[in-house]
Amino acid sequence: MKTILIIVVVSLVGLVAFGVAYNFVISPPTTTAITSTSQAAGLTLTISGEVTRPGTYVLDSGAKMIDLITAAGGTTSNADYLAWNAEFECANKGSYYIAPIYDNSNTCSLEPIKKANLNADDAQTLQEVAGFTKTVANAIVNYRISNSFACLEDMKNVSGVGQATYISTRDKLTLRGKEA
Repeated sequence: MKTILIIVVVSLVGLVAFGVAYNFVISPPTTTAITSTSQAAGLTLTISGEVTRPGTYVLDSGAKMIDLITAAGGTTSNADYLAWNAEFECANKGSYYIAPIYDNSNTCSLEPIKKANLNADDAQTLQEVAGFTKTVANAIVNYRISNSFACLEDMKNVSGVGQATYISTRDKLTLRGKEA
């Protein structure tokens, strides 16, 4: 009888320990605790793409992209460091995306995605590599005359670039070249 009781108690302790481990280690929460003393003073930010824990986070005002990435557990090994700017200051209620190096839909891919530089490439390259129309590619080049792209989401400020265009092209773009 004692043996059965010990087995039951050990099993219950094991199940509780597994439940805690599952919730916090195997499947971490997607939202961090509020890091500022007041939610009103913080920024509510969403991050997706090549980060360990995509989700929505509340960070202190003035938070930079690197702070958001850190809150999300860092980038994955497939994150394209040329497609995000660590010093970019995030805007409240902003939604940010970390692009991949390799195509996620092809697990056997050994070749990186061919990408265009949003801040430097000409309209022809933007059309051929990223798939923009001629009109949108020219609008991006014209936008760059007075603005630079600090994050991929900035391309939604260009006339003719809506959510659908942004989603279909964001994996094919970088913000800077390899030498930067």
